[in-house]
Amino acid sequence: MEIYDRKYFLSECDGYKSFIATRGIKLTRRLNKIYERIIELKPKRILDFGCGRGELALVLSLSGIETYGVDNSCEAIEISNETKKYWLNTNPEMKLDFIKLNNYLLPFKDDFFDVVVLSDTIEHLKEEEISKIFIEIYRVIKKGGFLIIHTSPNKIFLNFGLKIYWLLALINGLILPFNMKKMLPYGLKPPYHINEQSCYSIKKYLSKAKFKEIKLELWKNPHYVYYFLKEDRYIKLLNKIYWFLPIKQLFYSDIFAMGKK
Repeated sequence: MEIYDRKYFLSECDGYKSFIATRGIKLTRRLNKIYERIIELKPKRILDFGCGRGELALVLSLSGIETYGVDNSCEAIEISNETKKYWLNTNPEMKLDFIKLNNYLLPFKDDFFDVVVLSDTIEHLKEEEISKIFIEIYRVIKKGGFLIIHTSPNKIFLNFGLKIYWLLALINGLILPFNMKKMLPYGLKPPYHINEQSCYSIKKYLSKAKFKEIKLELWKNPHYVYYFLKEDRYIKLLNKIYWFLPIKQLFYSDIFAMGKK
């Protein structure tokens, strides 16, 4: 049975409420930041690898970019094509195609894309799958093109940063489980999230795949903070701790990376 089914994409996968309410046209904060970074590169042709419901690919195509989305899930492609069909009625000039992946092999010729985006996908993959995918992605990107990666939650934040949240809560009379990972939503646990990453591991993958000019950023994601601590007073206290522990990987849950071919 396929675990990435319609139920997952429409009730567990982050951003599902916004997707359903707007038929995919309104991006979440996370996807909008990724979209803005892509637009800055002014690509003519882009691949959304692991497109899920297809909303990022949709908005990119509505911006005049020739866009392709691929996913290993049959039901992800079905949902994406349903969304595409809806918006084609008012945007017949839209260049958008969704394709089901077969054994992670991309049905595109070499040097085909200006940009490939791998958004919230790598944490769902096994090590051997990641290696195969990076080889394929490198092949289809044009010389001078870019691979953009977003992943969350950052492994160091998940394994160590949450312990600081736990301690902060304890000091202020809020009892949380020491293993706060157990409190995460179902969609952020196995069998879905099986391989969280850090800046170090992402850089290793990009370097091994021969990408150059690698850039890494850490983004705060308030969702995680409020999910666990609930109240603003805890957030304010945590901000004071940053002065003593200025290690971003402990507190910033989202990783954004970019490499150039």
